[in-house]
Amino acid sequence: MGHRVRLGWVLAFGLSGLAACGQELVLPQRGQTAAEGGDQGPSEGTTGASGAPSDEPPGKLPVLDRPVFTTFGGAGGEDSAEPSRPSPSSRGGAGTTGGSKNQGGAASASHDSTAGEGGAGGGGSEPAPPAVLLFSEYVEGSGSFKALEIFALQGGSLEGCELQTYSNGKQEPASLALHGHLALGEMHVLCSSGDKGLGAAHPELCNRITNLTFNGDDALALSCAGVVQDIIGEIGVDPGDSWGVGATLDHTLQRRCSVTAGRADNQQPFDIDAEWITWGQDTFSDLGKRACAEP
Repeated sequence: MGHRVRLGWVLAFGLSGLAACGQELVLPQRGQTAAEGGDQGPSEGTTGASGAPSDEPPGKLPVLDRPVFTTFGGAGGEDSAEPSRPSPSSRGGAGTTGGSKNQGGAASASHDSTAGEGGAGGGGSEPAPPAVLLFSEYVEGSGSFKALEIFALQGGSLEGCELQTYSNGKQEPASLALHGHLALGEMHVLCSSGDKGLGAAHPELCNRITNLTFNGDDALALSCAGVVQDIIGEIGVDPGDSWGVGATLDHTLQRRCSVTAGRADNQQPFDIDAEWITWGQDTFSDLGKRACAEP
């Protein structure tokens, strides 16, 4: 009898000790995670054996042959919830989407929201190279008769090219953007606008009628993609009334046929006789014909 009392006292003390330490024996239910107490399905992002489907009835306790680990944020071999970002080299390129490219560079049916950023996007062709340009004729005639003939030493696009007018020795130009395309040896003639301009009097000589504001004492430049290709006069210099003792005032200048490159070095003096033939006032009937025969 005494032994039984002592054994009952030991069992009672042991159970009460476990309760005091907060230890509780809990048998896992199906789909129960470390963060959940109810009988619910596997939580999102859970990996391991507890997330595997089973045909056993819900009430049956699973027999685990390895520990169960609960992970968050797509670990355990799952793809991350954050979508992958394209590399900078894929933006604005040949129109590829999702790692594939259609013929001609067009975007495939699986659209990429970043396709075309910073570039053509849908077109796989490279932009045409700029033309290499030369002033081939200069007209500063009576009244508002003004014209410039531009010759293509090398064919290419005129996009990104411009006529720059530096008035009265200024360092900052007034710019006129050029457009279109010139083949090798082709010319583009700009004529002055207005009722008394050359464009109104002789439109058949002109490719474009626009506002030409230069006078005999102004410097002119052709620039493509920010690179100066040819200069008439000297940028930043005021020569007085004209360049070359009246040559650029009330005269027509034709570039000599021997000139095969533009004058892009503004540090060199503007030597008209070395590169130009001087004609009298209002000589412009050969605009667009590249007439450069030596007199």
